[in-house]
Amino acid sequence: MPARKTSALLPTAFSGLSDLVEGWALADSTARLEKRLTTPVAEIRAFYDRMLPCAAEALAYLAERQLGALTPQEEALLKLMLSLAEMGPAIEWYGTGAYPDAFDARRFPLVVTLPDNEAQGVAA
Repeated sequence: MPARKTSALLPTAFSGLSDLVEGWALADSTARLEKRLTTPVAEIRAFYDRMLPCAAEALAYLAERQLGALTPQEEALLKLMLSLAEMGPAIEWYGTGAYPDAFDARRFPLVVTLPDNEAQGVAA
C-alpha cells in the first residue's frame, strides 16, 4: 500500500503545534469570541500554555509575510496567534472565559468584520 501523503498544517518551525489547528485556528473574530465564552478555563489555560512560549517566534515569522498572500500554513499560524490574543485576557486578567460583572459579550456584535488574512494596505 502506498504511503498516504499528508499536507503540513503549519510552517515547519511550528509543526509541534499542529494538533491545535483544528480546535483553535478559527474562522474569524466571532468564532474566537464564542470559543472563549464556551470553553472551560482549564482548556483555555492548556492552549495558552502551549502557545505562549512560541509566540514571539511566531510573531517574528508572521511579520516577514504579507497579509493577503499567506500560504494556508501561514494563515493557520496567524489564526492560532489571533486565538492566543483572544484567550490571553481570560487567563491573564479574569481567570474565566467570560468577563466577570459585565454584559454577555454576544450582546455587542461586530458590525463590520475584517477577514483575518485580508491585506490592509501598504504604508506610503
